[in-house]
Amino acid sequence: MLRNKIISAILGATLLFGSIDAAYAANKADQIEYARSTVDVLNVRTEPNLSASIIRKIGKSTRYEVLDKQSDWVKIRLSKESIGWVYQEYIQYESSKPAQSKGTEADTSLKQPTIVHITDVTNLRSGPGTDYKIIGKAQPGHTYSIISTEGEWYKVSLPNKSTAYVASWVVNTDFSKRNGNVTTSSKKDENFAPMLFIYHTHNRESWKNIARNTKGSSVDDPVENITLVGMRLDQLLEEKGIPALSSQDDFAEQLKQEKLSYSQSYSVSRKAIEKARKDYPSLSYFFDIHRDADVPREKTTITIEGKTYARILFVIGTGHPRYKENKAFAESLNKLLNEKYPGLSRGILTKSADKGNGEYNQSISPGSILLEIGGTNNTLQESLHTSEAIADVFAQYLNAGK
Repeated sequence: MLRNKIISAILGATLLFGSIDAAYAANKADQIEYARSTVDVLNVRTEPNLSASIIRKIGKSTRYEVLDKQSDWVKIRLSKESIGWVYQEYIQYESSKPAQSKGTEADTSLKQPTIVHITDVTNLRSGPGTDYKIIGKAQPGHTYSIISTEGEWYKVSLPNKSTAYVASWVVNTDFSKRNGNVTTSSKKDENFAPMLFIYHTHNRESWKNIARNTKGSSVDDPVENITLVGMRLDQLLEEKGIPALSSQDDFAEQLKQEKLSYSQSYSVSRKAIEKARKDYPSLSYFFDIHRDADVPREKTTITIEGKTYARILFVIGTGHPRYKENKAFAESLNKLLNEKYPGLSRGILTKSADKGNGEYNQSISPGSILLEIGGTNNTLQESLHTSEAIADVFAQYLNAGK
């Protein structure tokens, strides 16, 4: 009798714990593991080693599905068609049931964007990539609800109840509004060695069709401005394996806070350059990207193979002894542009101190130049197209020097 009770107890315990283990295993199988960066900017590489090319950077606000692990490296899914490797030391793991996820997951500390604001005529695509079919055009002023995020693309809901994808780099969202004054550091991981610093001395320069400040001769905007072009150039160069650092400094706000005049803009931006050089001794090229003034559109716009670009004007200051080195660098890029994108360049303009700043922080390095991309009568999209051409010829210039 006692023996039977003991056997029954053992069997009961076995069934109980067996069912618990099975439930645990089923629950574990029903979950997807995600990786989230613990630093503001983390390199994603093509292979699990530090010598592999950097294909993009990720931050804290998005988590990515874990596909594999090798030693100190984690393989993640960036989008439906893109994968990469990140260093395990700079990530934290999270898990979630598939039913709770669509694209990338909502952050527990930062509220994810829920709406995109269209600032320029934007392609609506059937999938998250430029190789997907264009299914429509979004017009400036339109807003769409975000369904999910896949890499650098937002899946949005359209008025006819269908869906489409828009690129994150050509739209604005309500992310800042939902998260208050969130600031991010420009600090990169210790292995990051950028060769190019992209900055914007007149960072709020915008375009007539979207600028919110158009008083007098000003065509400015605190959000939809020339910095978006620099960010896109940074991204395009990273895709080509060229590490770049794009500044998001609001020099206009710094001038206001420090009660400095507009003419002191280059003094303020120089401090950012010097800090970047101190943090990253690897920097040897410096692009100060601007938008030109109210120049007639026919002089600042060109269509090449069906794509409309904002034309480029190189500006070289002669107010320092070594300006000829800067000019030689601009001439090299100008030559490549004329070969690959005929008519895109407006040429090279030299300016002495009596015609402007005269130096434009170009004494910093022979690889320092100022680029005027289009004018007030161009559009953000046209300027973004131009960033593609700049990335293309700069990569060609670097490769020719190897």
